[in-house]
Amino acid sequence: MALRQAYAPELPEMDRFLFASVGEEIEGVPLSVLSALARLGLDPRNEAARLSHLTSKAAASQLGRLFARLPDRAWTSSEIRRIAKNLVELLPAAPNNGKNNQVPSTANGKFSSTASRQLTYLALVLSAALAFGLIVDGSVTSGDHEIATPVSQADSIPPSVPMR
Repeated sequence: MALRQAYAPELPEMDRFLFASVGEEIEGVPLSVLSALARLGLDPRNEAARLSHLTSKAAASQLGRLFARLPDRAWTSSEIRRIAKNLVELLPAAPNNGKNNQVPSTANGKFSSTASRQLTYLALVLSAALAFGLIVDGSVTSGDHEIATPVSQADSIPPSVPMR
C-alpha cells in the first residue's frame, strides 16, 4: 500500500544519501548525513537537492567544507575528502530538464512560481488585515464624514476641553 501524500517523505530519492553514515558518534552510534546537516542548521533535504545539481567534484568539495565545520570531529582533510566523495556517489543525478519543482530554491535569487504566488497572497491578506484594523480603530473614514474618536480616548477627554 502506498503512503498518502501527507505521510510520504519529500524527495525520497535522497534517502540513500541522507541516511548514509558519515562516521561514528559516542559509543559507536552512526552519525548520518541527515543529522550532520541538521546540526549545521541546514535543511538536509534542500541541501541534498542542491548538491545533486552540482558536479560530483563540486558537490564533494562543498560537502567536505560543511563536514569540516562539525564540532567535535578530529578528521584530517584527506578523511573529509574521502568521506564526502563516497557520500556524493549516493546522490541521485540531477534531472535532465534542470528543473526540480519539489524544492523551492533561492540560490539564484529567484523564487519559484509557487513561492511567488504564496507571497502575493500573504501580502494581500496582511494588507486587508491592516485596512480592517485602521477602519475599526477609527483612523480611516470615507468621504467627508466626521472622524470618530476611538472609544478609549473618548472616555478620558472631558467634552468641554477643546481638542488640539
